[in-house]
Amino acid sequence: MDNVEDKRNSLRRRTIFGGVLFDDGGRNWECSVSDISETGVKVRAKTAELEVGAQIELKINKFNDLRRCEVTWVRGKEFGLRFLVTITRHDGDLARLFKFARGEV
Repeated sequence: MDNVEDKRNSLRRRTIFGGVLFDDGGRNWECSVSDISETGVKVRAKTAELEVGAQIELKINKFNDLRRCEVTWVRGKEFGLRFLVTITRHDGDLARLFKFARGEV
């Protein structure tokens, strides 16, 4: 099995944030958000049924941020999501999370 971490192109932060996943069919699942980067995130959702390639919305509660994502990998109830619009400096508190990690604050 490929090591997903070897494929990362951006700085990541370990987090424990609450979130909600929404699919296009109107279903939603509470999740925990971890290992966030400017380009994607790892989430755990006990009841979610997602497949690689699916597009979903992820709401990160702490930042009230809603972001369109694509599922890139599935391991049990953990999912790798790629942001279809990456986090930029204009994304307020969410962007500051990465400025702090780089020592730019």
